[in-house]
Amino acid sequence: SLDGKKIGFVESVPANAGLGITATAIFHVLTWTAGQGAIGAAALPTAMTSLPFSLTHNDSASSPYIDYGTDTAYVGSDNGLIYKITGVFKGTPTLSGSPWPVSAGTLHVTSPVLDSVLGKLMVGSSNGNLYQIDTTSGTLATLSVGSGTSAGIVAPPIVDITNGTTFVVSANDGVSAALVQADTSTMLELSKGRIGLGAAGGATFNIHLPALSNNYYNDPSTGLIRLCGTGPSTVIPFQYAFGFVGRLMNQDPSFVQQIPTNPINSTVAQCTGWTEFFNPNIGVGGTDFFFFGLTKDCTASGGAGGCVAEITDSAPTTLVTTTMSGGPSGIVTDNYSTDAQASSIYFTAGGINTGYKFTQSGLQ
Repeated sequence: SLDGKKIGFVESVPANAGLGITATAIFHVLTWTAGQGAIGAAALPTAMTSLPFSLTHNDSASSPYIDYGTDTAYVGSDNGLIYKITGVFKGTPTLSGSPWPVSAGTLHVTSPVLDSVLGKLMVGSSNGNLYQIDTTSGTLATLSVGSGTSAGIVAPPIVDITNGTTFVVSANDGVSAALVQADTSTMLELSKGRIGLGAAGGATFNIHLPALSNNYYNDPSTGLIRLCGTGPSTVIPFQYAFGFVGRLMNQDPSFVQQIPTNPINSTVAQCTGWTEFFNPNIGVGGTDFFFFGLTKDCTASGGAGGCVAEITDSAPTTLVTTTMSGGPSGIVTDNYSTDAQASSIYFTAGGINTGYKFTQSGLQ
């Protein structure tokens, strides 16, 4: 919630035929408790409301999207149904009726993202489609993005409500891995950037979230979108950046670099999603950071040696890395304060149940 006193999240209860339990997805709202707990001795919450929204399927990949203006959440289940929940933080969470839930295919869906100007909800699917849902009528529109092996869109769409565009990524569009820019209103493809062979060669893996540079938010034509792809004919990880003319993404990358691995041409190292954060208090004029990770082969330890990585917009060829088993989960940035212990990032490791905090600059 905007005052920081409540948190909305999803719990999935796996099916267990022996116990007569069906797969269930539950939307919870937790109210904070004053004071502090400790590791191994958490403070009990003041209150928690629980709203089951799917009684037949889990929610493996769709975090709730909160529209604070209307106190509404949108969230998807593993059979492609998108639900609308009202009264999230200021009332009692309640499932909306017809036309909700809206069916966006039949497979896992990403977190939905709302264009609050157009009233369109954008969501990707494991079937390779980008879906647009009119939040008033429930009308569905579709843009085919991925095709073949590992065609799915697994990262939430990036929705630019100022310029009316949406970005999604697929590891395979039938030719290569691709970054697609679509018009949010018309669902027409505006531009496609090819980001290496990807899964088009038959490998099975996904490509995760890109990130826009700080300059993009000031003026798209001065900014970039950065992400991981693969080599042109291999699945060795590469990083790519694409510029813009006006709001339109260039089809050809402005920057391509093989990401260092150990061994140097690792075909098992895969990138995690990217997170961008501009810190005005680090460096002359500020520093635009990009954080991501590799799942394996990032260090001399070989197969299990993933890492978290950092580049800056001004020095994208210089990678700072720190060993991390399995690479990082989603990365949360903690402001640009100059106070001690501030200007940090937080995440968990993919290979072990451990949480981490590092400085933004230098990953200390």
